Amino acid sequence: MGRPGSARGSARRLAVTSVVLTLVAALASSAGHAAPGLPVRTSPAAGTAPTGESFPGGGPPAAPVSPVDPADPAVLPPGAPGPAGADPAARLAAVAAVGEIAGRAGGTVHLVVRDAAGAEVVASPGAARPVWTASLVKLLVVQQLLVRRAAGRVILSAADLSRMQRAITSSDDAAMSLLWDRFDGADLVTAAVAEFGLTGTAPPDVPGEWGESVTTAQDTAGFLSALDAHLAPQDLATLTGWMRSTTGLAADGFDQRFGLLSPAVSTGTPVAAKQGWMCCVARRRQLHSAGTLADGRTVVLLGDFPLRTSWARARAALDEAAAVVTATS
Repeated sequence: MGRPGSARGSARRLAVTSVVLTLVAALASSAGHAAPGLPVRTSPAAGTAPTGESFPGGGPPAAPVSPVDPADPAVLPPGAPGPAGADPAARLAAVAAVGEIAGRAGGTVHLVVRDAAGAEVVASPGAARPVWTASLVKLLVVQQLLVRRAAGRVILSAADLSRMQRAITSSDDAAMSLLWDRFDGADLVTAAVAEFGLTGTAPPDVPGEWGESVTTAQDTAGFLSALDAHLAPQDLATLTGWMRSTTGLAADGFDQRFGLLSPAVSTGTPVAAKQGWMCCVARRRQLHSAGTLADGRTVVLLGDFPLRTSWARARAALDEAAAVVTATS
C-alpha cells in the first residue's frame, strides 16, 4: 500500500441468503417506497476528510453525486426495466444489504457489478465518489507497462516482469515503488485514465505516494471489464493469470483472503482479483476487493472505514458484502 498499515461456512451462506431474500420481499411489496441508500458517506470527497482533516495537496476531486441518483440502475424502483436478466428488486436488496453491513462496521462500501458482457447491473449511490486506491493502482501501472511493451515503447527486463508479478500476486509495495519510480507511475496512471475513459481516477497529489491515487468503483469496474479490449491476448492472459494467483499472505504479511477472495466466495475456479488496504491517512482505513468472477461478472467493493474500526471488523464487512453481492444475479 502507499502507506500500509474469515472463513464463512454454509451457515454464513444461509444467513446471507436469508438477508437478501428478506430485503427483496420487503422491497417488492413497497414499490412506492423511496429506494434505500448507503449510510452517510465517510469516504473522501470535496477535498475534505470526514474527520475534518484536509487531504494532502487538497485531496481528490469529488464528482457531484446525489444520495440517490434516479439514473443509477441500483436504485430503480422494483419492476422498472433494466439490463436483461437483472432483477431490480434483487439489485435494490443487494445495495441495501451492503449499506447495512458497512454501516454496522462504521463505514461505507461502494459497490459496482458488471455482467459478463460489461453492462453495469448493480451500482451503489456512492459508486462515482473518489476514494484512495491503496494497491488497486498497481493494476493500472502493470496494464500500462504491458501495453507499452507491446507497442515497443519500453523494454521490460526479467527483473521488471518479476516486480510486476509480485505487485499483483503478493501486493509487494517495494516492487511497486521501484516500478513507479523507474517508469513514472503518475504518467502511467494518467495514460490509463485517457485510454479507458476514467472520470474519477487520478495520480496522487503528493509525488511518490502512489497509494493515495484516487479512483471510483465505477472506474475500477470499467477498467477491469474492458481489459480484453485493451491488452493483447498474451498480455491479458499474463495479467489475469497473476490476478488468479494471489498469495494468501501479502508481502507485508497482510492476509489477502477477504472480500472476493474470502473462503465463502472464492470457491472452485479462482477469482481474478486485486486486493487493497491502507492506513492511516486522515485517520481512515481503506479495504478494497475487486475482480472478475468465474462466470465473467466484474465485482468491485471499495471499503472506507474510520480508524476506530479494526481491520478484523472491516474484513468481516467486506466478506459479508462480497457474499451478498456474488449471490445476487
